[in-house]
Amino acid sequence: MRDKRNYIWLNGDFFRDDSPVIGLDNRAFAYGDGFFESIHAYGTEGKHLQLHLNRMIKSMEILGMTPPPFLTVNFLANEIQRTLNKNRIFNSARVRVTVFRNSGGLYAPNNNSVGISIQTQELDQNFYEYNSKGLVVDFYTDIRKPINLLSPIKSCNALLFVMAGQFMQQNNLDDCILINDQNRAVEATSSNLFALKGNNLITPPVSEGCVAGVMRSIVINIAPTLGLKVIDSHPLDPSTLLTMDELFLTNAVKGIQWIVGIKTRRYFGTVSKKLSKELNKLTFPNQFSDGFSG
Repeated sequence: MRDKRNYIWLNGDFFRDDSPVIGLDNRAFAYGDGFFESIHAYGTEGKHLQLHLNRMIKSMEILGMTPPPFLTVNFLANEIQRTLNKNRIFNSARVRVTVFRNSGGLYAPNNNSVGISIQTQELDQNFYEYNSKGLVVDFYTDIRKPINLLSPIKSCNALLFVMAGQFMQQNNLDDCILINDQNRAVEATSSNLFALKGNNLITPPVSEGCVAGVMRSIVINIAPTLGLKVIDSHPLDPSTLLTMDELFLTNAVKGIQWIVGIKTRRYFGTVSKKLSKELNKLTFPNQFSDGFSG
């Protein structure tokens, strides 16, 4: 849902989102030299900001960028709130924070200081709405995701995910599961992957090349409260997914999304729905309680 008054935040100043705010020498544009963070906000409050900030700092360290001293949880919360107020978005919103190395140099940068932008988009639903109609997915095998130091980062170079997105569109899928260079299931186009067998909740380890998702870590912490044993240290073969009781995806904007099918295989959604309820109670305590299912 687009607001006609939409503004972006760039290094502390507001600009109309249809105005030219970066040059062709911007390193995120020219070289993919940056990363982004997707955050759910509600009532102008960014959610799980400490976890998001931790990942931002870790990404800057991996990329050799210099974290600005002002980048704190309070700063992030205040500037997200200012941007949402500027755009008059007071319900649930997707917030994208992009960090890019400042201009200068070719492949080798002249400096490691960073610029930051904030974009906001109102969502069609509030909170983490559980999808009562499950996702139909398939495996994307044309390009494998490599396992390396950059794998956990949400890089501005997203060509693998763009190609997977095209595959998804061409095959009328809701999403697709990426395969790493060891031929194992790793994640979806914008989400981490979870599989349930009995009481065992399994998710590929970060060492398999998946993004180190904020929602992944939250679900790992919530799951034991429902009597689930989390296994996040073993790889997942694609064939193993076809033997599971349940599959679901997680990301910071949508929460938990149930997968109903891969090819002709169908899955239940009982446990993922319970986890979604607990996630909403944790994230939106003033709107969710034991008596309110959402």
